[in-house]
Amino acid sequence: MLRKFIFFFLLLLLCFTGKARAFKAETYVSFANPVRGSEGWGNPKQTPLDLPIYQYRESTSSAYPITWLLRYDAVKDATMSAFFSGLIETDKNQSLGSFLEITPRLTEAANVIHPGGISLFNANRIFLSGYQIEDRKKLIDTYMSAFFVRFGFYPKSVSAWHLDSYSLQYLQSKYSVLTAMNCDDQYNTDSYRLWGGYLGSPYFPDKNNSLVPADSFDNRINLAMVRWAQRDLFNFYGSNNASLYSVQVNDYLTLGQDTKYFEKLLAMYDQKGVNDFTYVNVGLENDYDLSLYKNEIKHVYKSLKDNNDRFNFHPISLSDFGDWFKARYPESSPAYYYQTGDPTGVNSGEVFWYQSPFYRLGLKSENGNTYIIDFRVFNREIYEDYFATPNHDLELFHEVPAVIDSVKFPGTEVALDIDLQKADLVRSKQWDYWQTSLWQDGKLLTLQPDKIVFSNFTAPLVASKDITPIVTKSGVIWKFTPHTPFKNTTHLTWLFWLLIVLILVILAKAGIHPRSGPPKLPRYLILGVSIALLAGLTVFRNGLLYPFGMGFWGPNGHDAIFHLSVIEKFAGSPFSFSHPQIAGEKIANYHFIFDFLSGITVKLLGISSIDLYFRIFPIFAGLAIVLLLDKLLKSWGYSRSERFLSLLLVFLAGSFGFIPKIFTGQDIFAGESAFWSNQSVSIFLNPPYALSIIILLLFLNKLNGEPRTNNSELITLSLLGGLLAQTKIYAFILLLGALLFSKRYKLFIGVLIVGVLVSFPFTTFGGHSPFIFSPFWFPRSLFASFDRFYWPRLVEAWQAYEASGNFIKLSLINLFAMIVFLVGNLGIRIFGLLNLCRTNPISESEKIVRWIIAFGLLLPLLFVQNINPWNTIQFMYYALFFLGIFTAKAISSLISTPRVILADTGIHPDTTSSLRGASSRRGNLYRFFIIFIVLLLAVASSVGTLKDYIGYFSASRISFTELRALDKLRDQPKGIVLSPYFSEVKSSSVSTPKPLYSYVSTAYISGLSGQPEFLSDTINLDITGFDYVGRARDIQRFYNTEDKEWGITFLKSNAIKYVYETRLQKLKLAPADLHLEKIFDSGEINVYKFN
Repeated sequence: MLRKFIFFFLLLLLCFTGKARAFKAETYVSFANPVRGSEGWGNPKQTPLDLPIYQYRESTSSAYPITWLLRYDAVKDATMSAFFSGLIETDKNQSLGSFLEITPRLTEAANVIHPGGISLFNANRIFLSGYQIEDRKKLIDTYMSAFFVRFGFYPKSVSAWHLDSYSLQYLQSKYSVLTAMNCDDQYNTDSYRLWGGYLGSPYFPDKNNSLVPADSFDNRINLAMVRWAQRDLFNFYGSNNASLYSVQVNDYLTLGQDTKYFEKLLAMYDQKGVNDFTYVNVGLENDYDLSLYKNEIKHVYKSLKDNNDRFNFHPISLSDFGDWFKARYPESSPAYYYQTGDPTGVNSGEVFWYQSPFYRLGLKSENGNTYIIDFRVFNREIYEDYFATPNHDLELFHEVPAVIDSVKFPGTEVALDIDLQKADLVRSKQWDYWQTSLWQDGKLLTLQPDKIVFSNFTAPLVASKDITPIVTKSGVIWKFTPHTPFKNTTHLTWLFWLLIVLILVILAKAGIHPRSGPPKLPRYLILGVSIALLAGLTVFRNGLLYPFGMGFWGPNGHDAIFHLSVIEKFAGSPFSFSHPQIAGEKIANYHFIFDFLSGITVKLLGISSIDLYFRIFPIFAGLAIVLLLDKLLKSWGYSRSERFLSLLLVFLAGSFGFIPKIFTGQDIFAGESAFWSNQSVSIFLNPPYALSIIILLLFLNKLNGEPRTNNSELITLSLLGGLLAQTKIYAFILLLGALLFSKRYKLFIGVLIVGVLVSFPFTTFGGHSPFIFSPFWFPRSLFASFDRFYWPRLVEAWQAYEASGNFIKLSLINLFAMIVFLVGNLGIRIFGLLNLCRTNPISESEKIVRWIIAFGLLLPLLFVQNINPWNTIQFMYYALFFLGIFTAKAISSLISTPRVILADTGIHPDTTSSLRGASSRRGNLYRFFIIFIVLLLAVASSVGTLKDYIGYFSASRISFTELRALDKLRDQPKGIVLSPYFSEVKSSSVSTPKPLYSYVSTAYISGLSGQPEFLSDTINLDITGFDYVGRARDIQRFYNTEDKEWGITFLKSNAIKYVYETRLQKLKLAPADLHLEKIFDSGEINVYKFN
């Protein structure tokens, strides 16, 4: 009975242990020594093995488990690898790991190009993040293979001063790495900025950003990340040499410190009373001069031995620590709290650091005053800049965005109304080391993993999108709301919801109730809408966030950005026509109706311009085109199958561009614009063109039937047609020509007058003519261009016939080139053109469409546009669109019925039932074969185009870092932004996806920030006839000048408020010399405000 009672009592005790710690708090100590081989060795008095041999000898008395991290050249060196192989065989406390610095020999062995640079240690050369992701895998595999050949196993610990999260995931998933080691926080040491992560403490790196601690198993890379050269938590927080305040021997000796300072750092990281455990990492690279550091190395090992019991050290190898850490924390990274004074004794005050998987907070208290000196909210949606794209810079900038960073922005500290030097550390739950509370005279600051609570004192006012203050009875709670720039930019207004209500009311009055749903659409219309949405793939994915930033595929990296710039301008000032891309000028020589209407929509409804342009407009435009075209074709007597085929061809019909591509070794699905013209599938890449098609269809549907003389109809049609002058000038010209040759003179005059009235105020006169008469420019350039139908021998013959005056041969070659140009662009629509030639129009609207087609084909053969000759190819877009309709009719006539097929074979269809059945099957097979071949030829190049828009990488992008810069700029008061002039030479070395500042000259700063620019997008400024040569010259002078007086005068005289720096163009003068105040700094992008 007593035995049962004791057993029950013990069980009861276990039930009341709660969440008490199941282990004794310890300070884990790892000894990690990076070992470099002979590459770049600069000490002739010392071999690469001298320092490791000494370190091992000094450690043997204490039997410390040392992890030797071998670089590739050390692994491949026979002497060095033999030494370490013998070491691990004879001493079980020794282990080997990987030191993943990238050297020329490793890149050569991996068949990877070693980037250019000045030093072996340039960031773009030495770190995996300097290489494309496929090359990173090659480099890792090559290293691991060499390591396995030498030692018979793969290393379980890896290290480098910087390890990107993509490489870490690959290392963990393929090679089961347990522990990784990167460098602790430093602002600019060795030209590497690693800033804002966990300070001196192990964590699980997030899958998207190796400096961010994971908060769950799902988003963590399943290995322990430990920090190299752990910092002095009081003195490290600064620039220049501040990071030398560390546990590393060479660092603190340089600052005049000694072993006593090292022991104070051990005590600093021995705060087990407020943490689950603590951790210290000790080591030294083998290329430091042994003669300078041998004594201190000896003192360090002695100090560790002497203080073993005092600090309750637990020596452990890197890999074993990773194993323990993963088992101890099965979900998220742990939280840590440190409180310390200055171990050097020079400065007064204390610092307090709290870090959890959700934020990092740094506080400093001195002389009764407490300030937040550092505050970062960890955002797992922001990928590190070099996750998927390589770092091309000699420097490294990898940081966690800050709410407060008083190193980067001195003077931005935020005061707290509590004296933390006098505060007591209290815990509501003794077992919970993840929650820390500081109490001082009734004021309570509570640091919880996912929030900060200010009780009984005023919380500071901090303007940040990363936090949301919640007021309670006892104080204020800071709830964390990590802000991802340009992720959720649509903020719907009351007008939007009012519009929705009005639509529902209209539907209700029409007898359509929400419960009953919309009327059922015919199946062919549903398929038509689906086809339109398929064409929308060219735009739908643009402007969204990806691991490499905000992506832009194809021409969206320039053309769409231009429109976003103008849309943002009209959204900000709807009735001001100031030019957003050349400040001080007015918008001129440009059709802006689409951008104006979009800007009004953005302003009134709160829809993001990015969402409107890339997703909302294409969907509604596609739906409108389908419904309007269907209505028009019904009036023309088209059957359902013909209408469906028309919808297919107006959206997806392509050119014969796949033919020259096949000759050059490419596949059949390519070559959309091989004959110059973009095809129907690209309709949404040009929203003004899509809008002009809608207006044309409205016009044609309104006109349909007998000629009208009613004045109200004439006015309506004149307004619709005239609006084309400010929607798409090419459509306006084609409509005027069609009306004139259709003898609709009143309507011609009405459309002309409205077009002139809406265009005259925005047109400049006295310059060059917009169009130049240049017959056969397109056919000729077609054969002379490498990216088109390149045929140099034909071009040579052409030139020879011109020079010799051989009129007959010249005429023949012109005729041949014209036929190739037309047939190549038309593709199977050549059948529609032939059908159009041998049939007559059945209505006024069809007659006008036929003339639009005729002029759309003719004008590009005769005229080119000034500045950019190829722009007149846009006349052909309209011909190609409407020819899809006639092609559908022609294809339908080619697909004969079984009765016709039987008649052609001489067999009467009613001879016998069996003959009828067999013939019907043959007829169906015949029709299917015809349809398949025709549609394959029709959509081949379009399939290739769509394929280009669904790839992983876009052609251009905006990095997450630059998105933060643009978001910051967007929040500033309106002012002119000066940015670097685009340089093709500097941009040529940047790999895809290219940042927009290195893609082409674009207006992305105004497009995303809404701020006007001093000069941008010179491509469109050329087209619209602006003279910007003087501005371009001044910009180049400003960034390179050493004359600060001229620079200040330039900024003042041009009313420039913000100055923008990219990694390709920095200011030569110090910003302070130009009265520039930094408002954003990331290394890659800097933004200054002119005061």
